[in-house]
Amino acid sequence: MNENTQNNSCQACKTTSFSQVAQTASFAQNSRNFGGEDIRIVDPMIDLIYPPVPFPSNKIFKAMGEERIREMVWHHHRLLLKTKVGDLFPRNEEAFKMAVDKSADLFVEALGGYPIFTEQHGGFHLRMRHFKVPIDENDREIWLAMYKKTLKEIDFPKEHLEEFWNWIETLSIRMINRRTTMEAIKRHYWSSVKRELMEKRRDNEC
Repeated sequence: MNENTQNNSCQACKTTSFSQVAQTASFAQNSRNFGGEDIRIVDPMIDLIYPPVPFPSNKIFKAMGEERIREMVWHHHRLLLKTKVGDLFPRNEEAFKMAVDKSADLFVEALGGYPIFTEQHGGFHLRMRHFKVPIDENDREIWLAMYKKTLKEIDFPKEHLEEFWNWIETLSIRMINRRTTMEAIKRHYWSSVKRELMEKRRDNEC
């Protein structure tokens, strides 16, 4: 490559991700972003680094069974309909049902059931599948909050709450396909929700 090749785009400031920005010397006043005499290189940009997703064992499926898992997914979606995320779902009742059933298929398989989702739809690829529907960080926060509410309102096996939460907390990050901030994605680790979920469970058992 020509030794005079310039890197005088916004990437020259070393903005390589939305979660980390390193500041360097500003551009020269007479620099041109496009159409200069030399080749300009734009560095790659990573918009999101995904954490590993700990898919659950089949213990949850054995404890709940397919029907209860599907009821959980429907409960969650009914809560979502009451939020602004509900606007992302199809208005047609039949189309909405198909969308929820498809999501339920994914949960049944992911929690240890038969491969009903992959046999019909292929791999999970959540970000790619949702790409036509813009989902940002705030939408993810609502989605996760409604799952926390769901777990408190249904009879979810308390001995498997940690395993389930660790999965959906990281899984929810995979759904984000639009970024609105350079800040790192907010994490909701089990240690931060354990007390709330387990205390609610004890209240229900009294």
